[in-house]
Amino acid sequence: MKPIVFSVDDSDYINKYDGTSHKIWNETTGPMLPLRASIRKHYLQQQGYKCAYCRMLKRENHGLSWDVEHIIAKSAHPRFLFEPENLALACKECNLSKLDQDVLTGALRPQAFYPRDKESYKIIHPHYDKYEDHMEIAHFSGKVIYMPKDKHKGRETFIMCNLLRFSYEYGEWKDFSYAITKKVSDFLNSCAPDATPQEISKFLGTINFTINPDFAENFAP
Repeated sequence: MKPIVFSVDDSDYINKYDGTSHKIWNETTGPMLPLRASIRKHYLQQQGYKCAYCRMLKRENHGLSWDVEHIIAKSAHPRFLFEPENLALACKECNLSKLDQDVLTGALRPQAFYPRDKESYKIIHPHYDKYEDHMEIAHFSGKVIYMPKDKHKGRETFIMCNLLRFSYEYGEWKDFSYAITKKVSDFLNSCAPDATPQEISKFLGTINFTINPDFAENFAP
């Protein structure tokens, strides 16, 4: 994905930013309006109208469907507010789940440059990682299942962006929580390739929710 190259006018505005007052991002008048719009337009095109974290396709252009995502939270490191490789487009649901959670594997010094080593991130970085190396998206008769391929970036993205919500919506689960998300994530990492639907159903029975029986059949690897 190509990072945005700012226009002359946008660059002039960005160069005046003090690196600390990240709340200017939410201004509803002035130069921030066209600047946010240009960022949204660029990354929508680069990402093919797919969310950086769940990869769901949405054809809308407006900010009611999309959030300009700061991969490293702007509240924690405001100096990266306009860093092109810290920007991406996320759907409202993924962005709301991720919020200001820490995505870094280690502490970042106050004056450090933006970390461009993909190993510095707990989650799948939209610019540095290949999504399919860490996450598999399976479709079963209109149902969507996200299956982390590893215990690190895949699992952390699954939990941090609450990708279990797709199983909730399409699998007709009655309720879910962060604890359930983590437990299912652990199960996905340890599930044997030849696990039977009966074994899967037995595991799901240990969690306090009701599941559509057809969903358990389609959950098998």
